[in-house]
Amino acid sequence: MEFNYKYKECSDEELLGLILTPPHNEDAAVYLLYERYQPLLYSIYKSLTSVPSWYEDCVHELFIHLKGQSRDWLPLSSFGKRSSFGTWLKVVARNKFLELLPKLIENPENFVSVDGDDSDRPAIQHRDNGVEDYERRQARMLLMEAISLLEDPDQRFVILKRLQGYDSKEIAGLLQKRWQKHGIRKYNNRREEVVPDAAYVDVRTQRAKENLRKIIAGIK
Repeated sequence: MEFNYKYKECSDEELLGLILTPPHNEDAAVYLLYERYQPLLYSIYKSLTSVPSWYEDCVHELFIHLKGQSRDWLPLSSFGKRSSFGTWLKVVARNKFLELLPKLIENPENFVSVDGDDSDRPAIQHRDNGVEDYERRQARMLLMEAISLLEDPDQRFVILKRLQGYDSKEIAGLLQKRWQKHGIRKYNNRREEVVPDAAYVDVRTQRAKENLRKIIAGIK
C-alpha cells in the first residue's frame, strides 16, 4: 500500500506530530495502528481471546477512541512521553479491548453493510472475514464513526443491530427489553405509550440512514 512507503521512515514522534497537528493526518494514524503497531495490538488481542474474528472490530474502536468525539485526536494527545509510545499504546489498547470484547462476544455476528430498505425481504449483507484492504477499512471506520455520532440512541441501536443481521421484528423485541432495562417510556402525540414494533424500527432505521448520509458527508 502506497502510504506504507510514505510513513515507514518516520519516527513515532514525527507520526504523532502529523496526526495531532491540524488538519490531522488520518493516513498517518492508520499507518501507525494498522501497520507499525499491528503486531503489538494483535499480540494484546490474542492474550485476551482465541477467537480471531473480533480483532478488526477492536482496532476500529481503538482508532475511533483515540480520534475523540471532536475528531481532534485529543485522547491520543494524552500520551505524555513519560514512556515509549508503544508502552503507552499497550496499556490503552488492552483496556479498550477488555471493554469491547464482552459486548462482541455477546453479539458475535458482525457484518459490514446495512441491509436494504425493504424490511419484508431477507437482509443482504456482506460478512466480514477479517481481511480488509485499505479502502474497505477506511469505509468501515467512517461508517462506525458516523454511527457513534448519531444523537438518537434508538437510531444507533437499530443500525448496529441491522449490521449484526437482525430483522425488524427481532430488533423490536431487543429494543423492548432495552427500554424495560433502563426504565425508558415514550409517548406519541395522542399521549399513548409507545411499544417498539417492526414499524417503529423501520422508521428509526430510515431516519438513521438519512442522518448517517449527512454525518458522513460532513466528516469527509
